[in-house]
Amino acid sequence: MDTSFDTLRRQLRVAVDECSARGLVFAAKWAAEQLCSLPTDTAATAALAELGAGAEQADGPAERSRRWEQLDSAERDQYALAKCLFDLREFDRAAHGLEQCRGPRAVFLRLYARLLGREPRRGEAGAGDAGRAAGEQRPAGGEADRELLAIRGELEAAEAADDIDAFGLFLLAKTYRALGQRGEARAACVRSVRRFEWNWSAWQLLGSCVDAGRQPGEQLAAELAGTGWMRHAFMAQLLVEQPGAGDQDFGVHHRVLEQLFPQSRFVVGLRAVRRYSMREFEEAARLFAQLQCSDPYALELSDVHSNILYVLEDRARLGALAHRCADLDRFRPETCCVIGNYYSLRREHEKAVGYFQRALQLDGRYLAAWTLMGHEYIEMKNTVAAVDAYRHAVEVDERDYRAWYGLGQTYELLNMAHYACSYYMRAAALRPYDSRMWCALGSCYESSGQRAQAVESYRRALLGTAENEAIAIARLARLHEEDGERARAAYYYQLLVEHAIKNGGALAPGDAGAAPAAVAAAGQQDELAAACLFLAAFEHDRGNAHVAQRYLAQVVDGASSGGASQLRVEEAKAMLRAIASE
Repeated sequence: MDTSFDTLRRQLRVAVDECSARGLVFAAKWAAEQLCSLPTDTAATAALAELGAGAEQADGPAERSRRWEQLDSAERDQYALAKCLFDLREFDRAAHGLEQCRGPRAVFLRLYARLLGREPRRGEAGAGDAGRAAGEQRPAGGEADRELLAIRGELEAAEAADDIDAFGLFLLAKTYRALGQRGEARAACVRSVRRFEWNWSAWQLLGSCVDAGRQPGEQLAAELAGTGWMRHAFMAQLLVEQPGAGDQDFGVHHRVLEQLFPQSRFVVGLRAVRRYSMREFEEAARLFAQLQCSDPYALELSDVHSNILYVLEDRARLGALAHRCADLDRFRPETCCVIGNYYSLRREHEKAVGYFQRALQLDGRYLAAWTLMGHEYIEMKNTVAAVDAYRHAVEVDERDYRAWYGLGQTYELLNMAHYACSYYMRAAALRPYDSRMWCALGSCYESSGQRAQAVESYRRALLGTAENEAIAIARLARLHEEDGERARAAYYYQLLVEHAIKNGGALAPGDAGAAPAAVAAAGQQDELAAACLFLAAFEHDRGNAHVAQRYLAQVVDGASSGGASQLRVEEAKAMLRAIASE
């Protein structure tokens, strides 16, 4: 039996590789521990000493890459043990075992383990962090986490010495981001993806540092010039929830990905989320069902799928999705979110909150759970808890327009219009082409007596999605009418009538014998009748009696479908009699 140290070292290295490849992490860890307990390999020690001496001399990219490869090879045994410990989430122990290593892989794993190892301690010592004011950055000075500062210092020194690779730059960016230094994190991410562009984690981190609604796309494209197809995946991901101006840009990047990866779940998922952000819920649901059929054991994006089914009020499909997710893994945040949405649709709000809280116990930075929990507290009339949930959400991601919108709604319920307007403005800045944001802001301005700002907000809503177009038009018409600006009011009332005709909500002028294509809600029909009465009076004053009669006929004929109130109908009949008697 050959028991020489070289033979044992060779056998144990094979054991570590084979067990790790098969997911046998405990067996791999045991073999790695025995491997590192063997007497020091004299050849490796001599190589490390030689490489350490050469590190003090300036070298070019080729020599540096060769030196890094040799360092990684010489430290392979210590790295193998540390990687096993890392996989078992023994982060502090993994970092300690690599203290004397200088290869880029070992340095990365050591610092990354330190970065992850601080999270449980931070969760206990920094419990008050979540109460920080919305959008406020973590302090980067003396109050900052000392561990983070030490990691940042070591990585910055390595970059100054030009002794850092793309993954080290990614880790530096991650440290900057944790310290609240968003600009520095963004710059470090760009440097990282330029050196090694296939690290999707670096692209995702870059996305968290970029505000697609504020930063010009041309500037970002210039910074990423020279990178390959990964740039298209990043830009599509960044623009996927930016409706309006981002439509064409998203389509360009997404088409590139479809040509390269037509069967990719990521590419189909982007298309599904895009439909969701554009509020095309039926098509989005179809795409998510397609994703579910292609990979029935995947839970990614199931929370978004449940949001769509919630909006569609499809209790049967949402219940089936909740059961499927629970069968797969009931301890995933996405599963808890899906079940929470199911109970919310059933109006069991306390149960829904319980599942959203469970999701946050599994992942305290799970954005969807914070926002949805805020919505549930609004339903429960618990405004204090709703504000707290929404503030946690914007601390996790200050670009979450849903949380800012929720804060606006909550403060509007509390009759604190100034704060509500401020939060609605943040939501509108993030979703500049979403008419819901501008209508909410306009309503808040209107209730606080800021009529000029309300008019501007409603006008801005008309440039966005068509979903709330009728609301914005009606309120603009009413505001101008109340201000005595009859010509402008007539313009918007005419737009309202045309919008209703286009969408089947009213009779076309002169078509007195036809039935409406669709009957709007009673309140909307009554508002439309008021518009017709105003337009009739406006046209009569201008001498257009025949046009006025057509508007009045719409009100009278619409009464048969249960639309306008009896008061409106009687007013229209009285005006018709007056015009006829002239």
